[in-house]
Amino acid sequence: MCSCHSPRLRFTSDRLEWGMFSYPARFGRHRLAGGGYAVVDLETTGFDAWGADRIVEIAIVRIDAAGRELGVYETLVNPGRSTGAVGVHQISTAMAARAPTFGQIASSVLAWLEAVVVVAHNAPFEDAFLSAEFARAGIAAPAIPALDTLPLAQSFVPTPNHRLATVCAWAGVTIDGPHTALGDARATAQVLPRLLGTRRAVTRWRHGFSRLRWSMGGGYLPRARVAAWTNVIRRD
Repeated sequence: MCSCHSPRLRFTSDRLEWGMFSYPARFGRHRLAGGGYAVVDLETTGFDAWGADRIVEIAIVRIDAAGRELGVYETLVNPGRSTGAVGVHQISTAMAARAPTFGQIASSVLAWLEAVVVVAHNAPFEDAFLSAEFARAGIAAPAIPALDTLPLAQSFVPTPNHRLATVCAWAGVTIDGPHTALGDARATAQVLPRLLGTRRAVTRWRHGFSRLRWSMGGGYLPRARVAAWTNVIRRD
């Protein structure tokens, strides 16, 4: 489990990059998980978060400390370019063109991340893209306590690999819509209690919760709404 400071700065080639997620630390002072979790998953145009690639879909699933789902935020995101790997995420450029930009939903995303531990499978991926998108929107996001389910699975799950689908199969969880942000986020949320049950040590974070002071706004366009529009057009 990573114990580095966040926000953290790093140089890659000629770019300075930073991340907003703060992971558990051996000498952390804050026990935070009692407030619940916000499980995040993204679909993107590619892998270069600080370069040409962008988010095309985001889902946030809020769960309580026992793993019960409390609410969902989900929307396609207009990347301002082609959507990239359509064969993976099934989001065409035309679908995303109707969606809000990340700058338009940034306040909503921060509102959904307030006062909970953020969770993702391979969290540095979500960290990089969210950090880059907030930076482009002119928002200096504070350090946010986070938990990565990938190293948890690597430490305790006896499977040949620890991709989300493999870990879900081990836990008896079905991914309803693999490679959709909501499907993968919900699956991660369902796996999380099993993974946390394997830990013996108390999890502590170096950073506590920050008052983000953001509110919902900027619209949203769930994937299901686009599918419904498509069905209506086909019938007509």
